[in-house]
Amino acid sequence: MAKGIKYNIGIRALKKLINLKEQVRRFPLFNEVKEVLLAWDEGQLESDKNSIEKFIRFWKKNNIHIVKVIYFHKRKKDNIPPAPDENTLHLSRLDFNAFGMPKTVQVKKVMALQFDYFINLNMDGRLPLKSIAGFSKSACRIGYNRTKAIEFYDLLLGNPDNESMEQYIKDLEYYLQKIG
Repeated sequence: MAKGIKYNIGIRALKKLINLKEQVRRFPLFNEVKEVLLAWDEGQLESDKNSIEKFIRFWKKNNIHIVKVIYFHKRKKDNIPPAPDENTLHLSRLDFNAFGMPKTVQVKKVMALQFDYFINLNMDGRLPLKSIAGFSKSACRIGYNRTKAIEFYDLLLGNPDNESMEQYIKDLEYYLQKIG
């Protein structure tokens, strides 16, 4: 879990900015969803990546367009591989300032796009991914159930006592289908 002075200052600053940017949120019915933005950290475990791939297949099976944001916790562009397709975006620490605020055009373009759902698959609470969630124009923002995540998401799922990506994704699939 992220800790430290910069993280705490960043969380406070983001919360203030997000509260100023009040936006009407809604829960789109599952059968009406057209586009989803999925975000996760490249440093997640290999077993997490397998679960994420299954989750992507779940959306594709339902004919829903997916845009993927993968966050690399690296400073040099040379260490970040190119995105495999136009629906995948690789972001890094260079795209955010020290407090997690977006600073590049690439990030700001993603946050300006309209999506039915923004789903953060990072369970550790990465500040840049929370920043994208907070400023996103998605109709509904979904994240993992963490104490410092309440202001960033409209729906928190997952059990902090059982931190399993597989269970988190099962919860996402189950509850999102129940909505519509």
